[in-house]
Formats: sequence, C-alpha cells, structure tokens
Amino acid sequence: MPIKRCYLFALLAFLLISSLRAAPVVVLDPTQSYDLFNASTLLETKAGSLSVKALLQNPDRYRFVPTQHELIKPYYRQFEYWFRFELTNQTTSDLFLHFVYAGTEYITVYEVADGKLLETYQLGTLQPQRTYTFLKSNEVCPTSVRQGQTHVFYVQMRGVFTTALPIYAQATGTLLQTLHRDDLFYGLYYGFILIIIIYSLLLYARLRENDTLLYSIWVIFMGLQLALFRGHTNEFFWPSNPAIERYATVLAGLTGLVHIPFTLAFLRLRQRAPLFYKLGIGILILYAIGIILNLIGVSASVGESRRLDFVPQIALLEGIFSVTAGIIIFRRGFRPALFYVIGNLVFFASIFLFLNYANGALPYSFWTYNSLHLGSGIEIILFTLALTNKVNLLKQQQEAAVQEQLRLTEANRQLVAQQNTILEEKVSRRTAELHSQKEELQKTLTTLQATQTQLIQQAKLASLGEVTAGIAHEILNPLNFVNNFAKMSVELADELKEGVEMSDYPLVTDLTGDIRKNLQSIAQNGQRAADIVGNMLEHARTGTSGPRQPTDLNALADRYIHLSYHALLAKDKSGSMAQLNAQLITELDPDVGMIDLVPQDMGRVLQNLFNNAFYEVAQKARKQPADYQPTVCVRTERMANEVKLTVYDNGAGIPQSIRPKIFQPFFTTKPTGQGIGLGLSLSYDIITNGNGGHIDVHTEEGKFTEFHVYLPLSPSGS
Repeated sequence: MPIKRCYLFALLAFLLISSLRAAPVVVLDPTQSYDLFNASTLLETKAGSLSVKALLQNPDRYRFVPTQHELIKPYYRQFEYWFRFELTNQTTSDLFLHFVYAGTEYITVYEVADGKLLETYQLGTLQPQRTYTFLKSNEVCPTSVRQGQTHVFYVQMRGVFTTALPIYAQATGTLLQTLHRDDLFYGLYYGFILIIIIYSLLLYARLRENDTLLYSIWVIFMGLQLALFRGHTNEFFWPSNPAIERYATVLAGLTGLVHIPFTLAFLRLRQRAPLFYKLGIGILILYAIGIILNLIGVSASVGESRRLDFVPQIALLEGIFSVTAGIIIFRRGFRPALFYVIGNLVFFASIFLFLNYANGALPYSFWTYNSLHLGSGIEIILFTLALTNKVNLLKQQQEAAVQEQLRLTEANRQLVAQQNTILEEKVSRRTAELHSQKEELQKTLTTLQATQTQLIQQAKLASLGEVTAGIAHEILNPLNFVNNFAKMSVELADELKEGVEMSDYPLVTDLTGDIRKNLQSIAQNGQRAADIVGNMLEHARTGTSGPRQPTDLNALADRYIHLSYHALLAKDKSGSMAQLNAQLITELDPDVGMIDLVPQDMGRVLQNLFNNAFYEVAQKARKQPADYQPTVCVRTERMANEVKLTVYDNGAGIPQSIRPKIFQPFFTTKPTGQGIGLGLSLSYDIITNGNGGHIDVHTEEGKFTEFHVYLPLSPSGS
C-alpha cells in the first residue's frame, strides 16, 4: 500500500510539472509574427549558478513557471533569467528568433532537439560582435527548425533593464519587412535630427545668439542618447569592444547637463527670473555630481549589484523646473516660451508612456516601443518653432526699433535746424569779437616768436660761452708752459752771452742744449694751444648748419666729455667745484666707425648732455656723504641698423612728474640764471629732424639718469 501511494504521488507530481510547461508555438503562416515571450516559461536563478548542460541532464529538477512581467527584476545583476519555449514549424520557410532590442547585456540562445544541444547563439549589448555588427541593434538569430519539426529553446538573459522583453518567431520575409520598416523609421528620425542641427548652426552663424548654439549641441546629445537607447551607437562605434557601453549610460546625464544652459539662455532667466536662474545653476551642479557618481559606480563595480544612479531623479527635478520656468516666462509676455513648455510636456508624456510599456503595463507596439523617439521628435519640432518664433519676435522688435529711430531722427533733424538758426546768430555775434581777439593774438604771437628767437640765440651764445670757458681753461696750461720756458730761455741767453765772451765753450754747449729743449717745449705747448683755439672756432661757428660729413663719433664724444668737465670747473667762480673729482668713463665701441652727420650740431648735443650730467653729479655731491663718487660715462655701441650713444650719470635722477616735459622748449629745473630750458629741446630737434634718429631717457629717481641717442647708419658708417 505505501508503495502504491508513492507511485501515485510521483504521477501527480509529473502531471503537475508537465502542466506548467507551455504548449508549443506552432508556426502556420510565414507572413505572421509569433509571440514567444508570452508563450514561454520562466526560471529565475542566481547569476552563473546554472548551465544548459544541467538543464538537459535534469529537466524535471528545475521548476519553470509561466512568464509574467512582474517576475522580472530589472537592474539586478545578481539574478539571471531562463526562458523556455517550444517552436514547431509547419511551413517551408526558415524561422528566425527576433529579440526586440531592450538593452539586455547578455543573451544566450540554446536550441535543443531530442534532449541534445544543436546550436548556441550569443547576443546582447555587452557581447562582442565583429562579423555582423548590425546584430547589435537588430538582435536576430536563425533556427534549425524545419518543416514538421519541434525544437526546444532555452534563452538565458543576464543584465536586463526592462520587464518587457518581446521575443518573436518570424519567417525570412516577415523579418526583413520588420527590419526594413525599423531602418526607414530610424533613418528618417536621424535625418530629421541632422537637419535640425544644421538649421540651428546656420541660425547661430547669422544671429550669434548663444541659445541657438546650445540648442544645436543639445539636439546632438539627444540624438546620440536615443541612438544609444536603440543600440545604434554600439553598432557603429564599438561593436568589438562593447564594454564601453557601460560608460555610455552617462550620456543621459550629459543631455540634461546641456539642456539646462539652453533653458537659461533661451528663457533669459538671468534677466527675467534671477531666482530660477540660480535654481537652474543648482540643478546643473547636481547633474555634474550625478554624472561623476555614475562614472565612479560603473568603474568600481562590473557587476553583480544594482548601481547607484541619481540621474533619473535629477532629470525629473529638471523637468519640473523647465516647465515651471517656461510657464512663468510665458506669463511675463515671452510668447515663444509656450512652444518650449508644450515641447517639454510632450516629451515627459512620451517618457511616461515608455515606462509603462517597459514595466509591462502596456503591450508592445510600434507606438509604445518608439514612444521616446516620437516624443523627442515632437519636442525638437516645438523647440525649433520656439526659436523661430523668437527670431521673428526679435525681427519685429528690431523693425519697431528702426521705426522709432527714424522718428527720433526726424525730430532731431528739426531740433538741429532750430539750433542751427540760433547758432548762426550767435556765430555772427562771436565772429566780430573773435576778429578783434585774433588781431590781438597775432600781435602777441609775433612778440612771442621774436622772444623765442632771442632766447634760442642766447642759448647758443651761452653754450658757446661755456665751451669757450672750458677751452680757455685748457689753453691756460700750455700758455703757462710757454711763458715759463720763454723766461727761462731769456735767462739762459744772457748766460750764453757771458759764456761766449769768456770763451767757455763747454758752458756754451750746455746752455745751447737747454735753450733748444726750452724752445721745443714752447713749440709743443704753442701747437697745443693752437689746436684748442681751432676747436673753439669750429664750435663757435654760427649761422646755418654745415654739410653732413663722415665724422668719428667716438672722437667727438671723447673730446666733448673733457671739454664739458673743464668748462664746469672754469665756470665755478666760488671754487666749490674744485673738489668735485668726477670720474669720467668712456666705453667707445671701435666698430662704430664714421657716421654722416654735422659735427657742430652733434657737438651741441653732446655739450648739452654732458653739461646736464656734470651739473647733476655736482649738485648731488654737495648733499651726499664723502664716499659718494660722482661718475659721468659715455658709451657707444654699433647695432644692426643704427648706432646707440649713451650718456650716463649717477646724479639725483629725474622725478617721474616732470619726465614728459624735459624735451619741451623753455622747461628747466635749474635756478634762475643757470639755464633757460632750450638745451634738451635743441638736442631733440637736432637728433630727430637733423639726423633722422631719436632720443629717449631712462632714469631712476635718486640713483641715475641715462640719455640714449640713436643715429641711423649711413654708407659711410657701414
């Protein structure tokens, strides 16, 4: 009796398990698509815990239940799902399994007949596909079921993202018709996206409005996101390395990240609603944080647990923000915001429709499956209309502004005509007054010109006097020699006479030699005095400047630094300059050679620069401690196309406040009677106008002053 009961229970268990197996799907019409998902049974297992070999060896050990959407848990990678169905072919056509794309990471199809494994096919977003890349977006695999045969299929899925996983059995013709229809739809959609992008960029090139540029960028990201959503990015960009697909989930966050700046710019929230502008910036920061966390989560975990992803929640918050901001701006009179609001609402409705389909609440159809593409397309159309409406509104405002400008121009013209009449009367009255004032000013100008001419002549005479004083000081030394040796020669001549009378020939010979030496010294010092007088006459020559001639600039600089120094000492009547003991430094470049210039004019320039330098070091020497060493230096340097002459002194420098004035006529800082302010002005005129060069100054108050004179090279100086 107990044995019979055991057989009875075993029979009942076998019948119960057999009843849970779905009936075979029989393909009778090759033009129809047969739903395999709803005709299948489902087994949920821990990921990696079950193999097809175990299923075939112990088919009654595992309890498959009728497939229901509620039994599938999306995003949980610790689970995998096995679908089991039987397929009978009663047609002469080949049959294919068509998995409608749902983003499942790994799909493995096992085809079994008579308990033996016939074929194995691998599909999925993370499954490499190097040969037939179109299978990344069109998940299709062939079957070996021929006419009159029934095969069992086990479909293993891991990494599912929706509870809606449509699986169809289709003959070749029906499958091609389905794929061609999908290709046509997606081709039209992406072509539409491309047209909108080009239109937006052309609009930006014309208007230079930032919102049109941001809009085109957002449309690009939207198209990429939906291409990723249907597997097209996987198909075209990384079919052989689909692991990158895991990181592409951040594209949704980037799309929202770009949408926020577009919203801020298009609605002009900074100007029209500052509070909403700040909220938008806050959501922008949340998007950035969400993207970073998403990247970290994908990189840190390949797998088994559910990843943290806050981007959908941020997108919901951004949707509420966008619609609210659009409504407020529309109520404030910006009519294009209405298209923006409706576009957002349409897209949110399409998201709601797709989520209901993905969760199994709505059946699979063209409209539910492609609701996101259709909703985004309508949204893009409405956004484009909003931008176009905005452009038209701006055009109307510009036309109104032009009309207002024309009105104001006419009013201004009339006002100007009235003012012109008044001004003509005033001008008539003022013309008579100005005529008399002009005569007075002409007289004053004539007087000033005469005074200026006198001052310039006085400056030249003063410069000549200083040079003459210096030369006189130089002449004094050779004249003293001449006088002393002449007196000595007279005395020696008297002694010579006495020696001749006394016939003292040795004495006569000695005295004759001494007289001869004295006469040689007298001749040498006389020649030296003649040279000095010649230089004096050359410097004192008046009238127009002589012709330009090859001149040794080094010799000229060396001569005038010494002349100026001795002139300063000779001019000092009080004797306070006797202890000046200035250090004179000459650093003359021998490569300077001969330069075409007027020696007399260049001499005046050097005289003025050296006089100023010696004056500054003398003034500083009176105030500085005993260890101060007055120094005046002249340097020449041959450059590429010009010669640079530098006059340096370590005096008190030039204050910043007066530097712009130093080359102005009649400007001086010297006490009354010691200068009239024409030296640097004349020097500037000689260098720039007379020699085609330029002069500038580099100084540091309290430390030094350097005047740089640049003279162009001539053929003579090359």
